[in-house]
Amino acid sequence: MKPSVFYTDEEQKFRQEVHDFVQDKMPPFVDDIIEGGRTHDFEPLRKALKLLGSKGLIGSIHPKKFGGTERGMVGEAIVAEEVAKINGALELTRLVTATLFGMPLSFYGSEEQKTKYLPKICSGEYLGCIAMTEDLAGSDLAGMQTKVKKEGDDYVVNGHKKYITNGGVAELVALFAVLEDIEDKDPRKRLIGLLIDTKSTKGFNIVEQFDLAGMEGASNVRMEFDEMVVPGNMILGTEGQGWDILMSELNEERCGMAADCVGFAQEAFNLALKYSNERVQFGRPISRQQAVSFRIADAYTKIQAARLLTLEAARYIDKHDRAATISASMAFAYGSEMLLDVSEGMLLTLAGEGVAYRAKQAAVFHRMGPIMWVVGGTTDVQKHIIQRELYRSLKKK
Repeated sequence: MKPSVFYTDEEQKFRQEVHDFVQDKMPPFVDDIIEGGRTHDFEPLRKALKLLGSKGLIGSIHPKKFGGTERGMVGEAIVAEEVAKINGALELTRLVTATLFGMPLSFYGSEEQKTKYLPKICSGEYLGCIAMTEDLAGSDLAGMQTKVKKEGDDYVVNGHKKYITNGGVAELVALFAVLEDIEDKDPRKRLIGLLIDTKSTKGFNIVEQFDLAGMEGASNVRMEFDEMVVPGNMILGTEGQGWDILMSELNEERCGMAADCVGFAQEAFNLALKYSNERVQFGRPISRQQAVSFRIADAYTKIQAARLLTLEAARYIDKHDRAATISASMAFAYGSEMLLDVSEGMLLTLAGEGVAYRAKQAAVFHRMGPIMWVVGGTTDVQKHIIQRELYRSLKKK
C-alpha cells in the first residue's frame, strides 16, 4: 500500500493488515451470508463476525481491559472501509454491534455490565443492536412512544421498535424509551436507556423481519414489548439520561457510516477501473473513450474527497473536539450522495457486467446507496446539522 500524507505509517500498516485479512478470509462467507438473508439463516454471518472479532476488528474503539484494541475512531474507520468492500450486510452488522450498540455500553454501562458483556461484543461472540426507531419516531427521536414504568427495582416496558438492524440476531439490545415516572414537559429529559438480554427477558418479541434492498443477508426487524420486565441493574447511565446517551454516539455512528460509503464506492470503482482497461470495443479498450475515462477520473476524485472528510471527522472524534459534530455530518452527507453518484457511474462503465447478479458487482454496492441515505439520520438531517453549526458559530463571534 502506497505511503500517505494523511495517515501515519502505523495507520497505513494497520490498513494493509486489515485489507489482507479481510480479502483473504471473508469472501468465502459472502454467498452464504446473502443466501442466509433470504432464508433468515444468519449462522454464516455469525461465523464471519466471530472471525473478524478474533482479529480485533470489532473492538477498535473499546478499551483493552474489556477486549478492545483502543485504535480510536481512525482505526474504526479503516476497518469499516475495508470490510465494506466485501459485503454490506457483514459490515453494517459489524458496525452496529461495535459502534451503535457498543458505544452506549462502553460510555454509560456500569463496570459490571462492561465486564460481563463488552468482551463478548469485541470478540464477536455476542451481537448487539440499538433500538430507537418507531412508527412515529425516526429522525425525531423525541417522538418515541414506547413507555417504561418503574415497579420496585425493575422497569416494565410496553411498545415497539421498527427497522432495527441486527434485531433478529442480537443477544443484547440498547433500548431507548420514555420513562413515565419523570414529569417533565421536555420529552428529551424523560428518555431512559436499558440493556436487554434477549435470551432471558420475557415479553421481548420479534414480530416481523424486513428484507431491505441493499442489505441482503442482514437482520432488520420490528420488535414488540409486552409487559417486558427489565432488572434495575440493566439501566444504561441514569434515569432521564437516555437523550444524552443517544447524542453521545451519533458522531461515531455517522463517521462509521461515511467510511462504509467510501468502502462501497471504492470497490465498485475497483471493478470498473479494471474492466474498462480490459474490455475491448471497436478495436480498443473502452478506457480510451473519454466518456469512460473521465467518468473514472471523476469517481476517483469524489471517493478520495469522501475518504478525507471521513478521516477529518475521525480525528476530531479522537480528540474529543466540538468540530466532530459538523465534520461527521459533512462526511456522512457527502459520502452517501457520493456513493449513489459513483456507483451509478461505475454501473454505466461495467454495463451488463455491472448488473449481473454476483456477490461483488457494482449493482450490489449501488443498492447500498438508498440505505445510506436514511440510516443514522437522513442526508437532509445531516445538512440541517451542518447549517445549524455554521450559524451557531456566527453567534459566538
